[in-house]
Amino acid sequence: MLILIGSFSFASLMRFGHLPVGESRNWIIVLVSVFMVIAFYGRLYTLDSMQSLTTSVRRAAMAMMWALSIAVLGFFASKHVDTMSRLVLFTGTITAFTLLLLIRLPFFLLIHRIVGNRLLRKLFIVDGVEPREMEGYDIVLCADLGLKIDLHDPAVLHALSSKIREYDRVLVDCPVHERENWSLFLQGVGCIGSLLIPELQPVISDHAKLRLESASIRVSTGPLDLRSRALKRVFDLAVTCSVCLFLAPLLAITAICIKLDSKGPVLFKQLRMGRGNRLFYVYKFRSMRDDLADATGSKSASRDDKRITRVGRIIRATSIDELPQLFNVLRGDMSLVGPRPHALGSKAGNDLFWKVDTRYWLRHSTKPGITGLAQIRGFRGATETHRDLTERLRYDLEYLRNWSIFRDISILLATFGVVVHKNAY
Repeated sequence: MLILIGSFSFASLMRFGHLPVGESRNWIIVLVSVFMVIAFYGRLYTLDSMQSLTTSVRRAAMAMMWALSIAVLGFFASKHVDTMSRLVLFTGTITAFTLLLLIRLPFFLLIHRIVGNRLLRKLFIVDGVEPREMEGYDIVLCADLGLKIDLHDPAVLHALSSKIREYDRVLVDCPVHERENWSLFLQGVGCIGSLLIPELQPVISDHAKLRLESASIRVSTGPLDLRSRALKRVFDLAVTCSVCLFLAPLLAITAICIKLDSKGPVLFKQLRMGRGNRLFYVYKFRSMRDDLADATGSKSASRDDKRITRVGRIIRATSIDELPQLFNVLRGDMSLVGPRPHALGSKAGNDLFWKVDTRYWLRHSTKPGITGLAQIRGFRGATETHRDLTERLRYDLEYLRNWSIFRDISILLATFGVVVHKNAY
């Protein structure tokens, strides 16, 4: 940003004897803004870019060319191109190009020669096998933590997920019979995770000078990269802040009605499984009698449920009870769109969700949402059969595989058509 602003300011001083004003200043603002977006999404600031001078220079040049093209096209389309000095444009462009490419060299030297791999936090988890030395990794022994991988215990998954959430890479060494469980766990966490396969080491070429770390297979990369998560988060905040302001009167009236209708708090909070299989509290307007509330969600609401209050029946039928989850979005626990978070005691028929299908944990590789693909396809409300769960899971995994910001927008718009639903009771 400083290079772009400085280059075109220098060109303006050379041409006119003063800093850019008017349309020239607007040109610089547009160019800098477009460049930063393109550079971010063009992976200019990723670690692999910083570690390779060729990659870094190529991406910087491409970002600059695209930004110039878009900015010039925009000013041409708005008929403001005639107010720009050609000399300032060409002088500033050449100066900015030169400095942008030259500045990559000290960054490359800093990262490559001084910092090395210390920008990557790597964790090596040892479960049920003899510990090994692994250079550059923090080592955690499951036995020392008193933990054992168990896909049927949310508390264990929460503890393990909380342990690895601050790491960029996770490598697991475990017995053969536990590899499938660890694979599912790592995919559910949504981290970049690998399983160590020591039996592959004899077939690795000695000439490659590869360490034991190379005898591994990557089983998880996470559904969304940093750029996608940033875009999704900005979208969530922009929409949520606007919606909260717009719905403030409705939220206040609902809270008053709940307080007048029955004893107890206005909000009901319940422990649910969130991103990375980590637990969090979800907020809802209380729709049941406080003394009969189900903290674990082991009993789904039925159409004639006696626990539901008079106001509760209205807000559940219109989905108003879900609105406090907007505060979960602001906190960062949830997103506007994503797989719905379920209570720990939720059952399909008589079986807990994860016992119906172990792929259930994969749906937690991204933030849970207020609405989702399964909900607009008609799968909401009680899960009375296994099919109710497996169909929701199918749509949740489809959403993760095909995520885009445009799909989030389309799901949000489609949600208005199912706010009032036959299963909303």
